[in-house]
Amino acid sequence: MYRKLAKEWACTENLEGYANQYQLDMRNLSILNLTNDYHMLNWLAILLENRSFELNNDELMVQAKQYILDTFLPDYRNYDVIIGYRADDSYFQFAKDFIQGTISLKTLGEAMRLGKLDEQIILKSEKAFQTIKFVGYEKVDHKAYFSRRVQRDNKARSEYRTYLKNKKFDKNDIYIIDILREEMKNDDQRLQ
Repeated sequence: MYRKLAKEWACTENLEGYANQYQLDMRNLSILNLTNDYHMLNWLAILLENRSFELNNDELMVQAKQYILDTFLPDYRNYDVIIGYRADDSYFQFAKDFIQGTISLKTLGEAMRLGKLDEQIILKSEKAFQTIKFVGYEKVDHKAYFSRRVQRDNKARSEYRTYLKNKKFDKNDIYIIDILREEMKNDDQRLQ
């Protein structure tokens, strides 16, 4: 399905790699689809719980992280599969900018679609791992695919910088400080 993307990720360094191909039968698995059934803060809460990053002793970031975890973290632990935005370095920077109060929630949502980095599927349970079948692999030439990976990431970052530069301030956008001040909850329609 994402063969070229898999080849790019096979060469995370400027070295040869292998792109594996699998089949996954998800018919009898419980699936949490964060991109369809939830809002951005639910995805962000899972990201914040599972990836560490420097809070720089910034009081806003500390409070924002805790509020998002306490308020928007869905009960994801009992699912077999989670589908969501990719949590690579580009996307993680966008999320960090939101937590810092640099960008609005709307901007974060729009940034997640830059660079066409797509979604990721995470297998969480033994049941999910039992349904995956190895189909084969392909040796990947780093000369062709490492540069493509770097270009894709650079494109997402460049589009993000350009987007921020050209974006007009909208006083109606929601920032993390608004979420904290108003103590917005999961069911707040403005977050959808």
